[in-house]
Amino acid sequence: MIASITSLWLGMVLALAVPPGITLNPDEEPEARASMTLEERLDERLAALAEASSETEGETIADEVRSIWRQSGGATASLLLDRAERALAERDLETAERAYTHLRNLEPDFAEGWIASARLAISGGDWDFALDALTRAVALEPRRFDAYALLGRALERASEPAAALTAYEEALRVHPWHPQARQARARLENQLAGRAL
Repeated sequence: MIASITSLWLGMVLALAVPPGITLNPDEEPEARASMTLEERLDERLAALAEASSETEGETIADEVRSIWRQSGGATASLLLDRAERALAERDLETAERAYTHLRNLEPDFAEGWIASARLAISGGDWDFALDALTRAVALEPRRFDAYALLGRALERASEPAAALTAYEEALRVHPWHPQARQARARLENQLAGRAL
């Protein structure tokens, strides 16, 4: 009897103490998010990214999106990505390249593997492979703003400024606050406008 009176009293006190619009279950939204599939979470976060109101907010959401993309490959992909990253941290490019090659062979539809391989190729000056890998990545996942930004760099390197501008614009279509893509777009717009004169 005392327990039920105490519960009733506590419920009334809490009901009066909680301002309108505040929920007593702060985990409600994360629970709803936890029941979403990776693809549903990705769609939700990409929609939020497109609506971000600042670069800081955009980069925070972009980090979440990158995390979801990385998780989408499964345990083997994650293991190979981790192995390659450890090798890169130790400056063991050969081991990193082997891990990325295995990843591409085992998970050819995993865009993250192609993008990671392209980054390594760019660092080694292999722009042709990078261009092919990034083209493959955006074909697999057309919302990969990071791949479009790298593709823009590769196209600039190939002396294709108009195509590079298009790649940067695609990156910005998905992630309007992408800092490198914004800077590169402004620079290329000026460059191409100067050529038109």
